[in-house]
Amino acid sequence: MKGRDKPKSQHIAGKYELLERAGEGGMAVVWRAVMHGAAGFSRPVALKQMKPQLRQDARQVAMFVEEARLGACLLHPNVAQVLDFVEDAEGSYWLVTEWVDGLDLGSLLRYYRTRKERIPWPLITLIGIEALHGLAAAHERHAADGTPVPVVHRDVSPQNILLGIGGAVKLSDFGLARARDRTSVLTTPGFIKGKLGYLAPELVGGAQASPQSDLFAMASVLWESLAGHPLFTGTNDREVMRAIHRGQVPPVSGERPGLPKMLTFAIGRALSRLPAERYATASTMARDLEAALAGALASTLEIRLRLGRTVADARRQLIRKAKRPELRTTQRMAVHRSRIDLTRRPRD
Repeated sequence: MKGRDKPKSQHIAGKYELLERAGEGGMAVVWRAVMHGAAGFSRPVALKQMKPQLRQDARQVAMFVEEARLGACLLHPNVAQVLDFVEDAEGSYWLVTEWVDGLDLGSLLRYYRTRKERIPWPLITLIGIEALHGLAAAHERHAADGTPVPVVHRDVSPQNILLGIGGAVKLSDFGLARARDRTSVLTTPGFIKGKLGYLAPELVGGAQASPQSDLFAMASVLWESLAGHPLFTGTNDREVMRAIHRGQVPPVSGERPGLPKMLTFAIGRALSRLPAERYATASTMARDLEAALAGALASTLEIRLRLGRTVADARRQLIRKAKRPELRTTQRMAVHRSRIDLTRRPRD
């Protein structure tokens, strides 16, 4: 096992064997691992470990526990599944999730940018449809008694959309998610969380996150994936916040002519500055993307297989170029979590 700050033991909770570090973010480290069972049973898994220096921060620990709780409740093919939550001998918590063999969308976008190419629009549309299905599962979550208990992701970004070599699409990392049935407030008043470039205008203005802010972020991801560059940019965070606050979104068709009209319409609607003008649900937006995909000269199965081959080829080239074992893995951590002070509002 390789990696910095590795645990004293490579075996966790008696059944998880750590193999290599897969990614790292501000709060946690993810390891590629194997779960061992009876009679030689084994399966690949990902283990997410909170960084040791954060274990004394009660708020950070509570967020990690909340991520495990929410993940265990969200059972959907387009959500990375939480399998277990364990504690080691040193008192560290470990979140165990399914292992998705492939890349995250952010890595795939960077790969295409280095080649000065753009990802085919049917692949991006399929990714959007599947990710929206995952969001719908969170937004439309119900308790056992049927009471609506929606979950808002709050961190939809290319890094949190996992792509498998078989064509699977999984929404991951609910570490910043907000659930209606949560019993405590985990977000510091006056701050917002999430990757800055994908925030909805109302969040920059201080409003609460909602399903519509998740849809704005999803549309921003799709806009970037099709255009080949981020929607909102600036030389610093303050400039990016001003651009988001203004809410001036150029049509993606101007960046990439020839896209299906339904596709550009769906992205434009979800990027409306006012939440009420966006889609009411993720499912409704997904249906419009499905209508756009129907115009492709291939079946959905063929597009999914092509996506899988594209991910496999990109990963192989990235490994060859970087010659780093970390790039053999999918669970790429979001390396930047913005905490933006809302006591200073951006000005147009």
